[in-house]
Amino acid sequence: CCSEVVNLLADYLEQRLPSSTQRDLEQHLSGCSSCVAYLNTYRSTVSLLRSLSEDDLPPELRARLAAFLDLRNTS
Repeated sequence: CCSEVVNLLADYLEQRLPSSTQRDLEQHLSGCSSCVAYLNTYRSTVSLLRSLSEDDLPPELRARLAAFLDLRNTS
């Protein structure tokens, strides 16, 4: 899968990309089945996680997710 696409997925799904970047990403997705598969998996994972409450997550997983999100917000 293409690393540049992976780095844009969260913003793409939240519709936070500039229109030119979104067009470029969608053009790439139209010809890259690996990235489409990754996008579908990412979308499913986000949907599943949003359906859970914080109490549904074990403390260790909650801490790991918080650390990941903090890391992503500083990039």
